[in-house]
Amino acid sequence: MPPEKDFDNKRVVIVGGSSGIGLAVAEKVALQRADVVIVSSNAERVQEAIRSIGGKARGQAVDVSDEKAVESFFTNLGAFDHLVFTAGDSLQLHELADTDLKQARHAFELRYWSALAAVKYGGPQIRNGGSIVLTTGVAGRRPHNGWVIAASVCGTIEALTCPGD
Repeated sequence: MPPEKDFDNKRVVIVGGSSGIGLAVAEKVALQRADVVIVSSNAERVQEAIRSIGGKARGQAVDVSDEKAVESFFTNLGAFDHLVFTAGDSLQLHELADTDLKQARHAFELRYWSALAAVKYGGPQIRNGGSIVLTTGVAGRRPHNGWVIAASVCGTIEALTCPGD
């Protein structure tokens, strides 16, 4: 069976594309002939992902919690077609009383503020007809006991996707 061509000659930037859902997205769009750009904080994992995907894949290590680094990356990247944001680490699930607020702030920094920076600086570079996809989790819609931070982070990402600007 020949490869699909839905993303033929499209440039797809995947922030968090060196593992998990982001890597799966990168692999899928590469099979559909996309020019894949993987962004992750871990340079070694970026290179491993590029090797495993092959084709037109390339990537760069970027500290996505650093707004200036995100701005510089997108400024230097130039025009592209699709932005997918999947970056994040495992959310720690605790009852509110047991929640480490420093750890909770880190979760928001990586999952919300980094996504906002990617949209702010990447959005203007997206060609007409392009898209932005932000991933989150089920916790925002169906939280369980001990999921207060996870639900809060997921809820803010959902709110960020609402049209307005």
